[in-house]
Amino acid sequence: MIYHSKENTIHETAYVSPNAILGKGNYIGAFTVIGPNVKIGNNNHIGSHCIIGDIPESREFFKEHSGKVHIEDNCRIYKQVTIDGATENVTVIMSNCEFLKNSHVGHDAVIYQNVSLRCNASVGGFATLHSGVMIGMNASVHQRVEIPKRVIIGMNSCVTKKQFLDENSIYGGVPVRKLKKRL
Repeated sequence: MIYHSKENTIHETAYVSPNAILGKGNYIGAFTVIGPNVKIGNNNHIGSHCIIGDIPESREFFKEHSGKVHIEDNCRIYKQVTIDGATENVTVIMSNCEFLKNSHVGHDAVIYQNVSLRCNASVGGFATLHSGVMIGMNASVHQRVEIPKRVIIGMNSCVTKKQFLDENSIYGGVPVRKLKKRL
């Protein structure tokens, strides 16, 4: 059964912490967990079995509470997505992002507008993905990496710590190499 309020639609099996802050028009799917330090804007779709704002996976920081997560508006977060709580600052997901099944966003990451993570894509802690980035299926981004605007990372690729990427470009491989400019 789904619980409908004037503001949000939340499946009866979902857990939303009483300390979480939700805007209006959100959908929270079955068996999803929303932690206590999570702030969610308006008109977001969060599918089933997602975990948002849980304890960050960090060797230096493993406590029994989670850090902050802020999700802005109009995001589509599909099934089994995990978004870790922050260790120092805030894990930020800006507006109009799309995260497909089993994708992961590490603690303290900053994801700008219109970013897409395809199935099983993984973004490490403290990474920054600028506007219009697309991370392909099964691709990974090392922690503390910055991906410039409108970059595409191809399927099964890996962005390592020591790489510097150009805006509006397409990359692929392990480690990634520039394939061409993005038109």
